[in-house]
This record gives sequence, structure tokens and C-alpha cells, in this order.
Amino acid sequence: MSHSSLSPSSAHRWMRCPGSVREEAKYPSGGPSGKAAVDGTHSHTLLENCLNTGKNAIDYVQRELLDHEGEFIVDEERVNRVQLALDYINKRFAELGGERFAEEKVNPAHYLERDDLKGTADVQIVGRDTLEIIDYKDGMVAVSANNNLQLELYALGAMANYHNPDGSLPFDKVVMTIIQPKLLMQGADPVSSCEVSVDDMLNKVAKFKLAASSTDDPAAPLIPGDNQCRWCAHKGACGTLVNHAFKETGVMFSDISVAKQAADKEPGDLTDDQIREVMEAAPLLRQMLQAVEEESLRRFNLGVSIPGLKAVRGRGSRAWSLFDDELEDKLKRMGVPKTAIYKSKIVSPAQVKKLTWEKKDGTIKQLSERQLDTLETNYITSKEGKITIVSESDRRTEVVLNAAPMFGAVKEAQDVPGWMS
Repeated sequence: MSHSSLSPSSAHRWMRCPGSVREEAKYPSGGPSGKAAVDGTHSHTLLENCLNTGKNAIDYVQRELLDHEGEFIVDEERVNRVQLALDYINKRFAELGGERFAEEKVNPAHYLERDDLKGTADVQIVGRDTLEIIDYKDGMVAVSANNNLQLELYALGAMANYHNPDGSLPFDKVVMTIIQPKLLMQGADPVSSCEVSVDDMLNKVAKFKLAASSTDDPAAPLIPGDNQCRWCAHKGACGTLVNHAFKETGVMFSDISVAKQAADKEPGDLTDDQIREVMEAAPLLRQMLQAVEEESLRRFNLGVSIPGLKAVRGRGSRAWSLFDDELEDKLKRMGVPKTAIYKSKIVSPAQVKKLTWEKKDGTIKQLSERQLDTLETNYITSKEGKITIVSESDRRTEVVLNAAPMFGAVKEAQDVPGWMS
């Protein structure tokens, strides 16, 4: 799938780090997609099929679909996620009226005066007085629709298709929505929306023009940060990121080893401010370390050696070289009883939700919503997640660990009536 050099989906990067466009161009594209990306593509394909055919997601369960990532079988879990998005889209289309489009190209060139920012919006609803842009996300990391650069560019691209010769538009409001079904697993709202006026949206044109023009500079600066570095192809070789990450923790390169500098910092001796600075820098440090490992492996695979480093194999794994029925026969011949050959384990609460089985007549069965509710209410014990420390900007609810504030100072006893003494 081709993308514009300043695609809306990567606006979080080039808007914050203009030099990333220059550096990413050095890396070959078209490599294999990661597991999460493939999974997201398959869900988008199912959603697009449902919107184009008017069918529900359940109509595709156990069916085989094809997209640019390959063939896949639609399972119950994907059906549930996509149906949640489909229900919202159908509801909004009924409310807004007008027209609805799935996977349509949008290009904000009319407003931004350049043709390298086009992209594909998952869903557009062009209603009587409202334009709604809907983006489906299949990941677990919460994404907000508020000040979302990708959605804003999609919106400007959609608006460009409907402007009149006098500059007016047939709608006066723009709603930008992100649907993220997996957030339900965290107890969070899977739908995030932001509504702005058309005038407010047009006021955003200037910032996009300025940011886009900044990437044209051959010496555009590299500006590290958690959001822009996370998926950047250059991060494994980015000296600016490395220096920034170590600077944030107060650890700098010098004649002594970085490891010794880090080890010399006793956590118990750090001030609150120092602990906060290290914790805030931790995501960048983890990104940098992982990216450097990947970059070193890439160079070794190309036949480039790095003095002081070598490639080794980690601990391997072993697997049977025969099919199960063949192996079963071999073990039985060795005197192993069948009861000892197979070990069974009951399904987990997560697995039971997508459990399916085939009846004698060939129909596929699964537990009903009522049965799943019964299991959830009566037979499942929920364990709280592990406590972890994050930045205050994190969207998750804070856990109060210090019980002292719950107990105020004991007030002095007031005089009591005589009948109580």
C-alpha cells in the first residue's frame, strides 16, 4: 500500500520532527508488516466489506477474506470488534443522513497548496449539516480524537471535496471520531469524538502549512519524543534520539561506560524530581535500546560487522517432527499409554468467549451472550492488574496507595449532653 510522503497517518511524526521525513526516506519500504499491523488490516477489510454490502459482521464469521496482507478466516473475536464499530457508524448515519463512504481517498491540497498529504479515510458521513470522519483503530493503546492530527488532515481532505466556488461548504460542523473496540478490555470507552466548527477547522490550515514546509528544508531538525519516535524507521540509527534519551536521565556518554554510569545511580538516593525525570524518559530509553538492537541485527544481516559486537543464537526450542497421530503410534509402540500421551487443560476466560464447536449437522455453535454473562457473573474471578508508575498525563485512573489521606485528624470531643454521661 503506497502512502504520501507526508501522510496523515504519520502526521504525529513529521509535525513534531520535520527531519524524520528526510531520514526515513533512506530506509527501504515494503517489508513484512508486524503482527499488529496485519491484524488491524484484516479488521479494516471486514469493516469495509460490511459497509459495502450492508451485512453485519456476524455474517462473515468463519468465512475467508482476502486483502493485501493475505487470506484470513474471520473469527468471533474480530466479528465482535468490527460489529461495535459498525453499530456506531449505522447509528450516526441514521442521525445525520446524507451520504456515507468507506475507504475513500481524501486530499487537502485545495487548502494546503501541496499534493503530498493525501490519505484514505476509513469512513466519511456527509450529513445535512455535519461532516463526520471516523477512524477505526484495532490497537490497545488509547488514542484520543481531541487534537488528533491524522483526523484533522482527513477532515480537511474531505472538506476539499465539497467546497463551493465561493469557498462555502454544505455543512457547518465537523465531528472527528475514533472507534477502538479493544479499550473495552480495559474498562474504557471505545469511542472518542471531537466536534469543531468548519471555521475552527479552517483555522488549523496554517499550522499544517508551516509544519509541511519545515520538512522541505534539507537541514530540517530531528526532534525526539515518545510519540514521533515510536514507529520511526530511523530511530535505531538516530544519534539525536540516543543523546536525548540519555540526557533526560542525566547519563551522558564519556570515557567511562554508560552501564557503569547508570549503575552508580542508586535509586534510593535520587530526589523526587530525579525519579520523575527518569520515569518520564523511560519510554524513550526503551524505544532507543530496542531500536538499536534491531539496527545492529539489520547491519549484521547485510554482512556489516560492528567492532566489539557479535551475533549469537539465543535459547532455541524443540518440536516434534511427526504429525500427532504418527507420534501417538510411535509412543504407544514404546509402551506409553494414551492417557499419558495427551495432557488437557480447560479453556481460559478469554478463550471461552471465542469458543466454537461443530454440531453433528455441521452447524457452528458458540455460547450465547446470556451464557457468557452467567460465566462472567458467577464463575470468573477478576484479578487487578499489576501496579505500575506512569506520567500524570496517562489516561488511566490513578490508584491511591497511601491510605493516610483517607483518615483525617480526629476532632476534639465536644461537650455531650448530660443524659449521655
